[in-house]
Amino acid sequence: MKLSFSLANKSAKPTASSLKPPTAFASLDDDDTVWPVKTKSDNEHAAANKSLLAQTSKAAKKRIDRELKVDPTVYQYDEVWDRMQDVKQKQKQAKEVDTKLRKPKYIEGLLTSAATRRLDRLRAEEKMLQHEREMEGDQFADKEAFVTQAYKDQMAEVRRAEEEEKQREEAEKKKKKGSTAGMAHFYRILLEDSEKQHEETMAAASAPKPIVGPQDPRSNLNLTISKPPEMVTKSDLELARLAQDQGKDVELNDDNQIVDKRELLSAGLNLAAPNTRRLGPQPSIAKAPHSPAEPGALAHRAVGTFASKKEINERRAREVQKQMEEERERILKEREGAEDAATQRIAQKRNTDVDIQDARSRYIERKRRRLEEETSAAQSAVI
Repeated sequence: MKLSFSLANKSAKPTASSLKPPTAFASLDDDDTVWPVKTKSDNEHAAANKSLLAQTSKAAKKRIDRELKVDPTVYQYDEVWDRMQDVKQKQKQAKEVDTKLRKPKYIEGLLTSAATRRLDRLRAEEKMLQHEREMEGDQFADKEAFVTQAYKDQMAEVRRAEEEEKQREEAEKKKKKGSTAGMAHFYRILLEDSEKQHEETMAAASAPKPIVGPQDPRSNLNLTISKPPEMVTKSDLELARLAQDQGKDVELNDDNQIVDKRELLSAGLNLAAPNTRRLGPQPSIAKAPHSPAEPGALAHRAVGTFASKKEINERRAREVQKQMEEERERILKEREGAEDAATQRIAQKRNTDVDIQDARSRYIERKRRRLEEETSAAQSAVI
């Protein structure tokens, strides 16, 4: 029997990991939220930010108060937008009503064309008969003429149609006041329609808000914006100094110019600081009409989208008119050139006096020779 002894150490037990394996939904089951600990530096930065925010908000509030005193409707974005959308909705509804009440598009025109052709045929027949009577003269003057009542009614209808057509043409000329055909007329009608829609939208957007409460009927304020003569543009250095006084951080380059002018902007429409509106009372138009020395005293002097659109429309109309004039001049020049060439060809074909005299001389010479030949032939026959 053998015995054995060994000093081998027992295997060490595996130590448990201090980190638990993350579970898939641990964040949902864990109710304890670990928040970051605030330090002293964070508190200092927060205090500085609060003070800067307070200064900025005070400056912005003062500016907003000043702007509201000038115009209480300066921040009414939603009201203006709603009025514009109401006008567009009304226009859309009007188009829908027109579409529902629209009559057949072509059949009425076809019937009108058929009636017009019938009347034209009757007028042509009448003209032809009148021409035949004129050609006959007094050949059948002693004969009795018979005219039926149907023919009289037919001629009365023709006269009435001619009168209506004449009145309709005059009304169309007065309405259109210009060229009634061609691309110029098409573009003019198109521009007038678009300008009318734009005017309606702008009028609805610029309509004053109704005032609730008592109102003085004699007060008539002129809110036309105009640049005052004493207004001076401030330099970038002055603007930067004013912005720094309001608590804004503005950077200047070596030439004392603002690097980023967006830092000067604030909430709102960023109106100019000085008041450019004339808030004085306006005289009534009925009581004090304007004299000829003051033309356009009540003309709208504001500029913007409406004025620029009108200028664009006028420029396009002028360009179309200019192109039409150039095309007309080119056609006239070509026609004159063709007439001149035809005249030159005719002039070249004409015979001059010298040519006529030469032809006459040649004819006399041929006649003399023929007589001499006949005389000589007769003498030889006698011999």
